[in-house]
Amino acid sequence: MIDNKIYPSMNIFSKMNASMPIDEFSQKGFGISSLKESQGTDFKTVLSGLVSNLNHEVEKPDQLLTQQMMGNQDVDIHDVTTAIAKAELGINLATQVTSKVVTAYNTIMNISI
Repeated sequence: MIDNKIYPSMNIFSKMNASMPIDEFSQKGFGISSLKESQGTDFKTVLSGLVSNLNHEVEKPDQLLTQQMMGNQDVDIHDVTTAIAKAELGINLATQVTSKVVTAYNTIMNISI
């Protein structure tokens, strides 16, 4: 049996918000909620909303790291690491989507009529 003197008891779920459903948690920050709100608008508006949300996600790790370094007890280093991973995932997704859109555009432009 593990001795609590060596490994103190930790509650890893203390930072999770139990009232928030999982689907809202997974959609937060990647612009999916803005897609639901912007149905019926043009492509430019939707794309600018997605870019704005991505920009917010990229800036969030810097803000959290600054708060953590200033001694804010509400910000944990794990929150900073999670925000960095989320920003990296968003940038990778945006890069792949951009590549696919450019490829599709070039394919359409090469169609002879």
